[in-house]
Amino acid sequence: MKSMTGYGRSSLNLPSHLISIEVSSVNKRGLEVAFSSPKEWQAFEQTSMAFLRKSLGRGRIRVTVSAEQARSHDNDFALFNESDVENDLNHLKNFLEGRGYPWQVSPELVLQLSQLRKREAGLPLLKEILPQLDECLREATEQMILMRKKEGGSIFADLSERTKLLEEMVNKMEEGSREMASEWKGRLMERLSKAELSLDSDDERVLKEVALFAEKCDVSEEISRLRSHLVQIGETLRLKGSIGRKLEFLLQEIGRELNTFCSKSTRTQCTSIALEARAELEKMREQSMNVE
Repeated sequence: MKSMTGYGRSSLNLPSHLISIEVSSVNKRGLEVAFSSPKEWQAFEQTSMAFLRKSLGRGRIRVTVSAEQARSHDNDFALFNESDVENDLNHLKNFLEGRGYPWQVSPELVLQLSQLRKREAGLPLLKEILPQLDECLREATEQMILMRKKEGGSIFADLSERTKLLEEMVNKMEEGSREMASEWKGRLMERLSKAELSLDSDDERVLKEVALFAEKCDVSEEISRLRSHLVQIGETLRLKGSIGRKLEFLLQEIGRELNTFCSKSTRTQCTSIALEARAELEKMREQSMNVE
């Protein structure tokens, strides 16, 4: 089992640039991939999309490819190259003044120009480094998947424990709902006796009323379906691949059966257990929303 939350990063050192690829993932009902990279490498998006769709089932995936110009040996500790920035400022000044715009130098402008020099300057052609980018993306994705698996292990333990708890509650619900019809028949005869109505317990009208009540409050089908769904949840949790949608469906069906049980139950104790089960179910639903 894997969660849908994860992060991975990998770097690639080229002679002229430092390349990094970050892959992050958050909850999403389906699979959605957002991609950003230097404009010269936009074609890498198709390769990335194809790879990620094979590797992942659900989640909102964000891929960020960034490139920063490597510093030369002589300027390893320099904030920026003074001659380059000075040339850029002169070009910008001539451009603005030639069109009648005011010109003013600020520290922010200098830093922005220096960053533009560092990033996306003279990037190599995509076809020349595509195999290296593919490998970098694979490493970052593997890191993200590893994090998703680790968190998925915690979710598995939590859901397994809560499934066992629900099974115990269902057993108590079944035990507590036995002989509800006989109990109701006794109360009916008691009320008839207090009303001084001379009706025998074998009277056809009494038997018909008891039969109708017994059918109305019969929860055996709900108990059976609840057990079946819980067994399926246990099996689903151990499946490989994307299981989130199936898990959400099973939890939804369990919620329906619990609601039906509550509407049929005539014993406060049984209804109370079913309500506790619904509260536990909501916690499982919240967890399942982060399962791939």
